[in-house]
Amino acid sequence: MTDKLEWNEGAMELMDYIGLAEAILLPDLGEYKYSFNVSFVEATKEEVEKANASCVPLTATLCMRIFKDRYDSNKIAPKSLYKEYLNNRTIQNLINDLELDADKFWLLVLFTFDYCENLFYNGVTMKLTPVEQLTELCDAINKSVDAPMTLTFKADKQKTVVDSSIAIKAIAEMLANYQKEVDEDYYKNLHKREQADESIMLKESPFIAFFARILLRFFNTQPQVREKRKKGANHSIKETDLVCQLIYFTRISQNKCWLVLENETLKAYLKQYRNYEYPNNVSSIYPEFSI
Repeated sequence: MTDKLEWNEGAMELMDYIGLAEAILLPDLGEYKYSFNVSFVEATKEEVEKANASCVPLTATLCMRIFKDRYDSNKIAPKSLYKEYLNNRTIQNLINDLELDADKFWLLVLFTFDYCENLFYNGVTMKLTPVEQLTELCDAINKSVDAPMTLTFKADKQKTVVDSSIAIKAIAEMLANYQKEVDEDYYKNLHKREQADESIMLKESPFIAFFARILLRFFNTQPQVREKRKKGANHSIKETDLVCQLIYFTRISQNKCWLVLENETLKAYLKQYRNYEYPNNVSSIYPEFSI
């Protein structure tokens, strides 16, 4: 594996698995602007060749571009483990059994690690959007039914208390109707997030579950991997074994339970965090994934 990824030397092909993961995980690429290097200037033949060589392919995705920059700059910690990765018989045997390309998969593992690290440990915590806040308020009011209610408004030295259940329920009803009738362009503004005053560092356990889910979702894109599963199984034992080995190998967890083949640890993590509500963290580097 080269120390730097070059667009004119097969970088796109090597990042093929990253592109597949991005395609199934990003909710909507419609609003992302893909820039590319095009310039119309008089230049020497050598300058033109150099410019063409450095141009980012139009098919390179946003995640690929960000990942390549970080990979080339040695900003992804497990990158230095490549030789160990190739010499790890357990990992390589599992990769061979699943008929995966070892180099492409290595870049996917690095990308997944980097994405998770910059979400869980270095992520940016965002406030709820105005729409989310309004929805949360309406839900709380509607769930209260006939319980006593109090709604307090504060602004500087002003303070108003509404303690009439009828008035509070009317507010919830008006808000619900407002969301249906408000101008579409203005409604979009109600979905904008603002950064919280402080960011929250998330924990290792949900990091593990998120990391595993990305890789397991990737496996679903591989026909030869799906064919090896037992009838009705979401994933084969070899798939979960490979993910477990990588959790330990990339130093996400130092618990040696991940090295035991055919263990139930990962299944327990995925079950525990199936409906886990992550704090409003977004990646400080990459676009937001939907898991």
